[in-house]
Amino acid sequence: MKRFRRCLLPLLLLLFAVTPIAPAQSPSVLKITILHLNDLHGHILPYIDKSVNENTPVSGSATLAEMIEEERAANPDGTLLLAAGDMFQGTPVSNIFKGKPVIDVMNYLKFDAMALGNHEFDWGRENLGNLITSADFPFLSGNILESDGKILPGVRPYVILSRKGLKIAIIGATTPETAYSTKPTNIAGLTFSDPVEMLPALVRDVRDQGANLVILLSHLGLDVDKDVARHVPGIDVIVGGHSHTVVTDPLPVGNTIIVQAGYYGLYLGVLKLEVDKATHKILDYNKEHELKPVFSGTDKPRDEKVAQMVGKYNEMIETEFSKVVGATSVDLTRNPVAESNIGDLLCDAMREATGADIALQHGGGIRADLLRGKIRLNEVYTVLPFDNFLVLMTLSGGQILRLLEQSGSLNGKILQVAGMTVVFDLTKPAGTRVVKALVGGAALDAARDYRVATNDFLAAGGDEFTTFTEGRDVVHGDLLTEVLVDYLGNHSPVSYQVDSRITLIR
Repeated sequence: MKRFRRCLLPLLLLLFAVTPIAPAQSPSVLKITILHLNDLHGHILPYIDKSVNENTPVSGSATLAEMIEEERAANPDGTLLLAAGDMFQGTPVSNIFKGKPVIDVMNYLKFDAMALGNHEFDWGRENLGNLITSADFPFLSGNILESDGKILPGVRPYVILSRKGLKIAIIGATTPETAYSTKPTNIAGLTFSDPVEMLPALVRDVRDQGANLVILLSHLGLDVDKDVARHVPGIDVIVGGHSHTVVTDPLPVGNTIIVQAGYYGLYLGVLKLEVDKATHKILDYNKEHELKPVFSGTDKPRDEKVAQMVGKYNEMIETEFSKVVGATSVDLTRNPVAESNIGDLLCDAMREATGADIALQHGGGIRADLLRGKIRLNEVYTVLPFDNFLVLMTLSGGQILRLLEQSGSLNGKILQVAGMTVVFDLTKPAGTRVVKALVGGAALDAARDYRVATNDFLAAGGDEFTTFTEGRDVVHGDLLTEVLVDYLGNHSPVSYQVDSRITLIR
């Protein structure tokens, strides 16, 4: 036995000499994790999205919370949790309580900052102030100013936070499209400056205050984010929103890394940075699969406190909003840049409710699909979450033609129609693309007056369709949700197909 031990000792010494020991993280490298969401639009309950999975629910704040807590536990001193805007408006459980359920969840999860999105103005300035006051985290935007040149009350242009000894600046920016994509009364007196023009000064300001890393928390859209990255030096990371883009792999543009996590809580963004402690330069980051899909269900790990929190709000509305109000024998789906069968359905409902000659609805105002089967009230409110109401007005054929020409520019604002058919030739110059327009089978007459049904957003000139503001004999009607519910009650089951109301020649 003694001889065995004498032989074993040299062998062990030799083994330790030739077997490398896994090196610890270099003390000169700091690991920072940026967790991010954008465009949640009130989706705190799981739902079925056929484009993702026909059977497994997606999204849901209870599952999302568990994922966030797991990622944060892996790097507790080096994690940031950010939201890139449009978090509240969009589902009955959030809309009825004016965003409070979402704020409760965000406070529980200890969000570090949120960019102000255009839809944060949908319920008016007073309610926005209530959300800001009830949040335990700052709302950020550096390019929205009041008429006196001051930042909105309660909103900051940036914050500087500390993680592992790094000073990290987070600057907020909001899309200038808010100036025309929101009801005019909700943004009266506000100006939305060009982010490329205003950001350099803010970047210099935070760098002068000692910021080692600069993050732009952007509700500008991916195309604008890329433009910012090309023209504004000194931004290390852009955490984006607004365009609902699924940026699966981080996008490097110059010296800036751009990320965005889709929409409706389908993904959690997880950007992991390795930062040089001395130079504060980003040495490396996860270059693939930065987005983590959120699949929900009883078999998935979830945070029970968040589940109870959300469940409490849902119980208060479930009885009313789970009522069946109609049925469809086909999937009713959106298409913001062409005719859609759900757009046809809605415009028919508007026209029937008013007796109008024509109905016009912007495609961007239809926010969800209706899947084949029973239609419940909560689904109608998810399709039409903006509390818009019906407006009936008189417009001349010439004014209608101007609206159609603007719609034919295909900038994502195409108008859905009822009572007419339109042919656009997209090969022609803008302003001459309507080559055929029929109302009730007869050519649109520029000199004749028509009664037109639309919604209050467009009636106020929303989405830059300012010709609607010239309407005469204006009558305000019911909520669009009520109009659609009544129509479904009278015509279900509906079976809409796209029927060439809008033809695009390319």
